[in-house]
Amino acid sequence: MKNERSNREFDSSDPLKSVNSKNILDSFRYFKGRRYHNLTDVTYLFPNDDKEVERLHLQHNICRFVWKNNFSSPIHELLKSGNAKVLDIGCGAGHWIIDMAKEYPQATFVGIDMSPIFPDVKDIPSNVIFLQLNLNDGIPFPNETFDFVFQRFLCNCVVLEKWKFYVKEMIRVTIPGGWVEFFEFEIDHSDKQLIEAIHSGFKAKGINSSPETCVPQFLEKCQELSKVHYKEIYIPIGDWAGPLGTMMTTYVSMNFETVRLLLTSAWRIDDKTYDSGYDGHKFDFNATNTYLKSIRCMQ
Repeated sequence: MKNERSNREFDSSDPLKSVNSKNILDSFRYFKGRRYHNLTDVTYLFPNDDKEVERLHLQHNICRFVWKNNFSSPIHELLKSGNAKVLDIGCGAGHWIIDMAKEYPQATFVGIDMSPIFPDVKDIPSNVIFLQLNLNDGIPFPNETFDFVFQRFLCNCVVLEKWKFYVKEMIRVTIPGGWVEFFEFEIDHSDKQLIEAIHSGFKAKGINSSPETCVPQFLEKCQELSKVHYKEIYIPIGDWAGPLGTMMTTYVSMNFETVRLLLTSAWRIDDKTYDSGYDGHKFDFNATNTYLKSIRCMQ
């Protein structure tokens, strides 16, 4: 499959545009058994159903375990002292923000996402607010509102130019002397042809799936940021790395399900071809030392 992909033109169209919704005001669209957003001006081809929430929960737990914390910015004392305001953009199901709100009950947390997949009201701490908003319209808060603004795994989910706009908005609503933090990742696999095919599939949709090549560089060019700090941790994938590696194999498998619609449409292949190609590379996680590089940039 990979040899065929290398010589094929990629499809940049949005397959969800052909999906009919009963009502334009409906929050969701359904395609091949998965649920997606119903916003016509957003190129985001990841699902937002229960299976995706499960993936996001595993993702959060892995990140917290590997990094030993939920953030790297030096804001612990500020959050502990009270009155701090924190914003999480693209918060998804709210796992990070709920965790943070419980650890720092004196701070106020606001989560923004375009899909209403937030926790049940009874599970939301009193110091948390969730808002369903389209970030393409900007962040609906005045300049210099938040002490800490956080974003995780958004760069490789949205069109790059939109992500740059989101960054500018994050900086705008952060107070002078406050902190913004970006958390991204990419797979480091020995099969460079596979990785290049994945990057090309994302690129066809306008998405940069290699955050290391754009996130630090763009942040360095932002004149509003005085100094960008960069950290990275490699997370092993495969049974060869023990329980964490096995958990990461499960997580990566869930990721391939999440990006199925994006890659099959970009590669112009059917689900059967996609499954047969991925099964072989799943086995390779144990044949070669494969890692997921997790990256945090902050100022």
